[in-house]
Amino acid sequence: MTKTQSNSLFKKLTSASRTILWVTLYLPSLCFLLIYPLRWLSGDSITPVRMVSYVIPWLLIFFLPLLVIAVLGRRKGLAFVTAIPILTIAFTFAPLFLPKFQTPPAPDRFTLKIMSYNMHSIKDIRGIAEVIRQEKPDILLIQEYSNRLFSPSFHGLDKLYPELYMEVATKDFRQATFSRYPIKLISAELEKGRTQKMQIELPTGSIEVWNVHPMPPYLIPPEEFDAQMYALAEDIPQVDGPLIVAGDMNATDQSEVYRKFNHYLQDAYWETGWGLGFSYPASPYKFMEMPFNTGPLWRIDYVFHSQHFYAISARTLTTSGGSDHLPVVVELSIVK
Repeated sequence: MTKTQSNSLFKKLTSASRTILWVTLYLPSLCFLLIYPLRWLSGDSITPVRMVSYVIPWLLIFFLPLLVIAVLGRRKGLAFVTAIPILTIAFTFAPLFLPKFQTPPAPDRFTLKIMSYNMHSIKDIRGIAEVIRQEKPDILLIQEYSNRLFSPSFHGLDKLYPELYMEVATKDFRQATFSRYPIKLISAELEKGRTQKMQIELPTGSIEVWNVHPMPPYLIPPEEFDAQMYALAEDIPQVDGPLIVAGDMNATDQSEVYRKFNHYLQDAYWETGWGLGFSYPASPYKFMEMPFNTGPLWRIDYVFHSQHFYAISARTLTTSGGSDHLPVVVELSIVK
């Protein structure tokens, strides 16, 4: 092969490699354009769609640099298709970063402070008890509680909730609810998202409160997870009065399960919260007994409420008290 032929072959290979590279850079955006509509049409029944629902806000970390590459490379077509997922994701989560113009409740309006807190069954709960004492919620919903919480003095929580708590403890079902007001257990439904249903008597009347913590869809078949949560969601319209549904739902706010609940109830954080509000995993977090401290990556802890309430504020705390979940605190006002 002559030198001229060698140079010609090298140029052809270089040109072909560049073409393949630019075509490859189109693929992520094209996949997004395919998967994103499927998510709304088919729900979470398709595994890739379910997986994408857990990482949607994080896709910006990939698409933004890709857009810069397209612009610098003067690839208008690539820049256009890359801008579509960026704008879609930005539009989806923009309400969480916009000012909330909430009308403050009247001075005589009854307000209620709710905390949902996954304890991760940790043995040393002093930090968790301190977080609870600082917030002083009127209703405290605990998932994966530790037996050490139920010491003779309840680690000082008996002063906040004297004899007003309900617990459910089975092999796969460990939840507890504390209340400042009289509380009565309605049911504990293992096959409907491990849900603890209670009736609480407020000065304004009785309300229902559900403490939810389904098995995550990576520990049970995803279709079983969906069936349990859909069955629970269908119970919501059967409740005539005020209802609060809260807990660790092991699903993001872009999942089909979330949409089912949000169809009937309002998500207090989307109404009054600011930012993405990620609650899991909180440090210190261990994966297979190895430290895995990335900081929170998903929002899977929620407080939903019926139209009988008005959301005043909602926030994800910045301290976990030692759990692998950050607690969620919401203030609600009773609507007359």
